[in-house]
Amino acid sequence: MPLRCAHFKLANFIRPGEAFHFAQTTLTADNAARYHDHDYHEVFWVTHGRGEHFLNGRAHPLQAGQLYLIRPRDRHRVTGSDDAPLRIANLAFPSRSWAEVRRRYYAGEGDGFARPEEQRVLPLDAKASAALEHWAERLSTPERPRVALDGFLMELPRLLRQPVAGIDPVPEWLALACREIVRPEHFSGGTPKLAKLAGRSPSHVARAAVRWLGRTPTDIVNQARLDYSARQLAETTRPIMDIALDCGLNNLSHFYALFRRRYGVSPRRYRLKALPTVRG
Repeated sequence: MPLRCAHFKLANFIRPGEAFHFAQTTLTADNAARYHDHDYHEVFWVTHGRGEHFLNGRAHPLQAGQLYLIRPRDRHRVTGSDDAPLRIANLAFPSRSWAEVRRRYYAGEGDGFARPEEQRVLPLDAKASAALEHWAERLSTPERPRVALDGFLMELPRLLRQPVAGIDPVPEWLALACREIVRPEHFSGGTPKLAKLAGRSPSHVARAAVRWLGRTPTDIVNQARLDYSARQLAETTRPIMDIALDCGLNNLSHFYALFRRRYGVSPRRYRLKALPTVRG
């Protein structure tokens, strides 16, 4: 009798304003997720233990040092072992995010997610495993910002020892500045604060941001501001004006225009949709 397959939606795992879901989980034979497919792309890698991956009707052994590329139409389930519990890191993200990064940086390159099943499980050497450990720390930030997701997807081919011509890893100073700018005390200072966090001149940061991230410093700062404002709207009853001021945006009309451009609705409408019991 075939297994019943559930359908998971990314919207059920992320909060308003978040760009992705990331979790590090320990699995045994008793706490595995249901057999499912989903409406998002997924990457997971095994850091400890052993288990089994049931993928599209076939069982595959899992062990530390493996990474899987999972596409939306895949049906799968991961289980661990009671005597050697499985520890995995799991990243789920919108399919459109992968499509955008590929279009911008990998034009003409093959899509790893389009490979046959047996070619979408990849061994990790010590260097790739160390890099993934570092990325797990970046992706664990509570804000789950788009810049962290884009950085990971840009580096994914290199992590898998599939170099992409002309694409270098994002410089650590730029990655650090982008991680730090998501804090209210930083993004309220605008692009000058981003340059200060980077330890580079504003013009240097602008060139590097466009080269490696395809965004201007203004784009990066505004994204941090809007991610924060979206969470505040969804989780608090604070006045919208106060939230805008926290973001460093004194012009309420400008704040509304930026918010509507990113989310397609006004801040008030977003609040009502995200959490109907909140009024402001």
